[in-house]
Amino acid sequence: MPRPPTKNPRLGDRDYEIFQHVMRYHMTTREVLHRLFFSDSEENAATKVTSRLTQHGYFNRYDLYPPRTYFVLGPQAVRIMGVSPQKTKAFGPQALIREYATLAFCCLSPEPRTRLSVRELQERHSELLQGKLDSSHYYLDNDGQTTRLAYIRVDFGGPPEHVVRKCKEDIDDRYPHPAFKELIDSDRFLIAVVTAREEKAAAIHDAIKRQTWQNRFRIEVVPDLVHLITRFEGV
Repeated sequence: MPRPPTKNPRLGDRDYEIFQHVMRYHMTTREVLHRLFFSDSEENAATKVTSRLTQHGYFNRYDLYPPRTYFVLGPQAVRIMGVSPQKTKAFGPQALIREYATLAFCCLSPEPRTRLSVRELQERHSELLQGKLDSSHYYLDNDGQTTRLAYIRVDFGGPPEHVVRKCKEDIDDRYPHPAFKELIDSDRFLIAVVTAREEKAAAIHDAIKRQTWQNRFRIEVVPDLVHLITRFEGV
């Protein structure tokens, strides 16, 4: 972990926007920062910024998979942004898969999406914050006609039938709550399944078709997940 510098550089508006981005997605990568903040520049523009922020304690850098790395807020950033020092730590293997899949699904897909923070969900639909239900992996899915609340379900490498069972649990856990029931019954709830391979996506699609559902699905491939899942399965 980098040592706090004796003298920090002045932070610009873009630096704070980057911190907000990392707070939303819990992590980031150079590739994502380049697309979101430096798309009109060479990729080394993002590298220069991550190096500067890491050097001065605003970012902590950890291994994603060789040779790639990811970044979380560093001790200086959590102090000025008012968030927990726990946010500076590396993810465990399973959490890393889930958070990177969410980041890539939202920020590196052909159609960018915005992950909803728990605070945003509370402000818009506080009735959807229910007990032990995961509230931090939602986004708003728009197909050009309808906007739906979408829950991100990440495939950790199990059989397609296992992924479908987890999707079924996602629905069964939510349906008893009136706010979710209304969304599901009115075709305003969607599950987005993120997996690592095209052939796996096709198999999950086929497994979904063998059952009857009240909600829609989106299935998307994030190829880089292969490296994380392979390492996770070897743990």
